[in-house]
Formats: sequence, structure tokens, C-alpha cells
Amino acid sequence: MSKHKKRSQINKKAVLLAHFGTTYPSALTSLENIRRQVRARIPGIEVRHCFTSNMVRNIWSARRRDPRKWLDEGVADEFLNVQGFLGAIGNLQDGNYRTVIVQPTHMYHGEQFEDLKSYVSALQSIRTIKRVWSPFEKVVLSRPALGTCGVEHDYAEDIGEVAALFDDDVERARQLDAVLVYVAHGNDFFSSGAFHETCQVMRSRNPGAQIHIGMVEGRPGVEEIVAEVMGSGRKSVLLHPFMITAGDHAHNDIADDDPGSWKGVFEAAGCRVETRMEGLGSDDRFAAIFARRILETAEDHGIDLLS
Repeated sequence: MSKHKKRSQINKKAVLLAHFGTTYPSALTSLENIRRQVRARIPGIEVRHCFTSNMVRNIWSARRRDPRKWLDEGVADEFLNVQGFLGAIGNLQDGNYRTVIVQPTHMYHGEQFEDLKSYVSALQSIRTIKRVWSPFEKVVLSRPALGTCGVEHDYAEDIGEVAALFDDDVERARQLDAVLVYVAHGNDFFSSGAFHETCQVMRSRNPGAQIHIGMVEGRPGVEEIVAEVMGSGRKSVLLHPFMITAGDHAHNDIADDDPGSWKGVFEAAGCRVETRMEGLGSDDRFAAIFARRILETAEDHGIDLLS
């Protein structure tokens, strides 16, 4: 009777940070800071980036025709040659990373997260004739900053964790006697309810403070937020992107001098506007939230990242 040697595959562990992405070189520091915070809290783990936005990746693809220009501007090769989720996950599998935690850095469960969820579910459904040759041992999806639906983790706790990080902004607005207005990306066909709830938590933490969260896409938009602010009688606004990076939307839709920007519309209404153009990923405390999400997801799925 013939004996068959038991086969096995190498099974290394990795984290894949799934960012929406940005076309602004200066905004890439926010994404790198998230990886830095993850590595600091999970020493020795392989951490890679991918961009989920097709539009953003297409722009970087075109820029690769003149790579020296972007490398000379300090853009890391990994970002210049950034891949989508499938390319990045394929490279991990080729490198024998067969246990992968996918950590979205999206703000909420919107279009980008929903698509990513579908990709991960498809990978989880792969069944090979011989299980030993399965491309992955485990590919699991973590949750965005403001949480998601489900019973394992209360999304209200995730919202509260994020909302607690903005007391400094509230204090700065008080010093300016200003209304604090955050602008999120939003989406035209996904509910922005998570942002509304976040705003309510911020207000409950800071009685008397005037705080609003508006959307570049979806509701409430700039006209609705300006009307609310003007109705309060205040004439000073502290404007801040509620986004992972301060990229195209932050600079063009929010802080641009164009009269159609959020800044321009507020100024046209007679308000004095101060802008803070820094992505949330540049805040170490906010970036560290994703490290905690990763560790919680690892525990949920029996993955030991610290050994």
C-alpha cells in the first residue's frame, strides 16, 4: 500500500489596509500614518495598502508614464504603483500570506465598503478539491471607522469612540466663537445616517456647542448646512474635512476660493471661515482606531497576530 506524504502550505499572516485612496501626494501621509499606528500596536505584522476607488487608481496609473516626476515629489513607489483589492490580495497570496485581515479605512458602511465586502465574500467562497491547496486559510473583513451592522460589535460604541476624539476641535470653535462644521464625503445613494448619529453624539458630549456634519455627496449638503448655521445667528465657522485624507474633495470642494466651494458659500452668506485641512488619518489617535479594529477582528476569527 502506497503512502502519501502529507502536504502543507506556508501560512503567513498579513493586514491589508483598504483605502478609498487619494490623488494628492500631500494626503498620502495620512494613509502612511495609519500603517505606522498599526505596526506600532501589532509588531512584526506585514501591512500593505490598496485603493478601492477605481477613479483614483486610474489617475495613478496614468502618472506611472512619468514616474520620476512623482518619485521626486516624495511619492513612495508603493503608492505610485498602488493596486486595487484583487491585485493586492493576489500578491499577498503569491507571497504565502494565506491568513489576511482586510481593514477598510472607509469612514462608514457606504458604497466602497459594500463593494469590498462582496470581494471578500467571494474569496471566502472558494473551495478547492483538495483543501490543502486552497489559496487562503482565512480572509476576513474588519469594519470601518463608524462601524457596521451586526451583533458582534455595537456600532453605537464605534461611533462613540470616534466622536470622543474631537473635543479639541470643539474647544477651538469655542475660542473663535464659531460653529464647528465637518464635511464628509457621503454618497448620493447610500444613507448618511451614521454621520447624523455621530453628530448627535458629539453634541451630547459638548452641550451648547454648535456642531454640524454635512456631505459633499448626499444630504445634508452645503445649502442645508449653511441655512442651519445662518439660522443660528452665528457668523463664524470652523470648517474641517471629516475624511481620512485631505485630498481632492477637501481642497477643491471644501476649502477652495471658488464661490461654489463650502468655504465660498459660507463666505457669500457673510460668514468668516477658518479651515483646517488635515485628514483624520494624520491624527495618531484616530489612526490607532484601525489597529484596534484589526485586533478585535483577529480575536473574533481566532487569528493570533501577536505570536
